Amino acid sequence: MSRDTDLTAAIAEQAADWWVVFHTEDATREDHREFGEWVARSPERVAAYLRMAQLQKTLKSPGMRWPTTPADELIRAAKASGEVVHMRRSFVAPSLKHRRSTPRTAMRFALSMAAALLLSVGVVWFMQMRPQEYETPFGEQRSVMLEDGSRVTLNTASKIQVRMYKHHRIVELLAGEALFDVAHDATRPFDVRAADSVLRAVGTRFDVDMRPSRTTVTVVEGRVALLPEGRHAAPDAKLPILGVADRLVIHSSGAAVMQHGTNVAAAIAWTQRQLVFEHRPLGEIAEELNRYNRARIEIDDAQLRQQEITGTFQSNDTASFLDFLANIPGVVIRTDGNGGYVVTVDSRQ
Repeated sequence: MSRDTDLTAAIAEQAADWWVVFHTEDATREDHREFGEWVARSPERVAAYLRMAQLQKTLKSPGMRWPTTPADELIRAAKASGEVVHMRRSFVAPSLKHRRSTPRTAMRFALSMAAALLLSVGVVWFMQMRPQEYETPFGEQRSVMLEDGSRVTLNTASKIQVRMYKHHRIVELLAGEALFDVAHDATRPFDVRAADSVLRAVGTRFDVDMRPSRTTVTVVEGRVALLPEGRHAAPDAKLPILGVADRLVIHSSGAAVMQHGTNVAAAIAWTQRQLVFEHRPLGEIAEELNRYNRARIEIDDAQLRQQEITGTFQSNDTASFLDFLANIPGVVIRTDGNGGYVVTVDSRQ
């Protein structure tokens, strides 16, 4: 073991012992003095004691969810991790080392060793229970494989939080858009939370696009259930089901509009860095391109914004869209001074 690792383990042991000192009997003035000297030596001592206190607080919480992982597995994981506390029989905390050995001090020592073990096992458990987060910066995309075999492809400026439990899989879409390829497991529901909506799939492929005013769900393969408000549903509950090529647009007001027979290929073309539009207003197309490019395009004419077109553009190719706009009679394009473009219409033409 390296010197640094050994030092970290010793500090964790001492923190556990100090926690026992202040929670098994009335600590003396000398205890408080020695503790002050001990904790002032380094920030690592402060962090170790706070970690011990936080663990104990969490364990006593009425909302505590105890792990289903067997204790021996957690202990093995703790021993294999860098957080493990190696018990040394020769170790006695500063408050105990000059005292005569008595049944009380022996009991305190045993409790401190148990607390140290609890700390190391607890840290490993919390690391296992802690949600995983994946995100993409502006203009980038990323595909990640989850531990259950499901794959999530993140669009630009998107973020998800993943929690994997023994009987439940939960992914929260915190920002942006994601395409979910869910590994089939009928005994372990896969829920996607986006804004105020919860979507449940067992084995399917679907896209969720979350915007400030709406969330759009498009099913590519399989079926997806929309859970009721409250995010919980009984196993035999009759839930609204979306099938292949169904699209559900859920507005921020709560209203939902179902569409059938949507163009699935167009919905997920972004994974190939393509944007496919069918009878879409130019204003919406400009906003979509702005999701991928820092050179923003603003169409400053209400009538032009509402003009619909059908076409395909590369998500990172604003030049082609600007060329298209420039060929519309009367359209004038100028730079905005910040690297972007303002599109207007000259009424004299």
